[in-house]
Amino acid sequence: MLTKTDFMKYMECPVGLWMEKHRPDLIPEDTPEVRRVLEMGREVDDFSRKLFEGGVEVAGYNQEGWQNTKKLIESGVKILYQPTVVADPITCRADILEKSKNTWTLNEVKSATTVKKEYPYDVAFQRICFENAGIKLDRTNLVHINNQYVRRGDIQPEKLFVSEDITDMVLEKTDEVKHLIPLALKVLNRREAPDEEMLATCPSPRNCEYLNIYLESVGQIPEEPRIEETTDVAGIAETLAELQYPLYFLDYETYGSPIPPFDGTRPYQNIPFQYSLGIKDAPDANTRYEKFLARTFKDSVPGLLAQLRRDIGERGSVIVWNESFEKGCNDEMARMEPDYADFLKAVNDRIFDLMVIFKLKNQLYTRNAFQKSASLKMVLPAICPELAYDDLTIQEGATASASWPVLTSTNTSKADKAKLADDMLSYCKRDTEAMVCILKKLQQEINK
Repeated sequence: MLTKTDFMKYMECPVGLWMEKHRPDLIPEDTPEVRRVLEMGREVDDFSRKLFEGGVEVAGYNQEGWQNTKKLIESGVKILYQPTVVADPITCRADILEKSKNTWTLNEVKSATTVKKEYPYDVAFQRICFENAGIKLDRTNLVHINNQYVRRGDIQPEKLFVSEDITDMVLEKTDEVKHLIPLALKVLNRREAPDEEMLATCPSPRNCEYLNIYLESVGQIPEEPRIEETTDVAGIAETLAELQYPLYFLDYETYGSPIPPFDGTRPYQNIPFQYSLGIKDAPDANTRYEKFLARTFKDSVPGLLAQLRRDIGERGSVIVWNESFEKGCNDEMARMEPDYADFLKAVNDRIFDLMVIFKLKNQLYTRNAFQKSASLKMVLPAICPELAYDDLTIQEGATASASWPVLTSTNTSKADKAKLADDMLSYCKRDTEAMVCILKKLQQEINK
């Protein structure tokens, strides 16, 4: 049978659906970031039930879940969590089904903060399943996160969530979904490897991870368009002339969740719990490093700001990579801790974004090795190959973020905490070391 997950995968890329069903060996393991997003989605699903109290969770999947759903409906239950319907050849498991007189309301829960363009297709598929199975739906609602909510005390579910009636949007997509279901089933049941006709059905061939993975597996690696490599020495020199010593290389690690963890925080707010700060007092001085890592799972901002104000002097450039992130963190911390607002504004006024030199549109320093990206993870190996992340236990921000609750958990042993803390500090420091190295290489380039 075609599940809702299958159908949405088909909408994303038919080749991806075929691979998941027939060549799962080609699908890479989920990244830490993907696993974190899935875990947050489950947290939101569970918490949303506070809006629909008194419901019963339906056990089982597919036919078992469908039989249990029917039994609960027949017994008079008016709110069902995770109800399943089967209307061969399609099936789906919904989030929350709510009785409304003689009909039902389907509530789809999403951890996003807006109604995304693919959601009406998702809910239309579910509506078709339910009605084909004989369960008449009245309204279809999308329950999502309100990103303007600020936690004060216990979380208020009715303020954390927004419920939008998207029935009209869903009905508008229903005929299209009915047309697409047989096409998705054809891909699902296809035994043969994708041919050129099927490969051409990918809606985003340039950016599709699944299509690229499949083509690589059959030796048809898509050729990346090459760019003209540039080194605008004069432009780089003019940009770097803005720097004022002492230099402070700043990098935050942050934690965020759709369900605000502390008072004063909003959904998905980036809450800094760690920083690394490289300090270079003069052009010929060695760089020294300061660090902060919160060791308890509570509001880390007051302690972090108290130390940061001691570590950062009142003058000199603050160098970051992608200024919108650090500036955004500082703005949020200023809102939470007004006593530090002037300090944080002064820091933001001194920020220099080293990434701008490597943005393709600026044409100051471009290399094919960057693959048209200006991310630190792409630039560093090309500029400073002697300094990378592959020797570290933690190699990207998502793992660092997910590590903080583990580090601060009472279930983590003292020895494991010590090892994890070392790994987290090493990763965060590497980000600042990377900026120090890249700046040094740029200065050597313009001083040749």
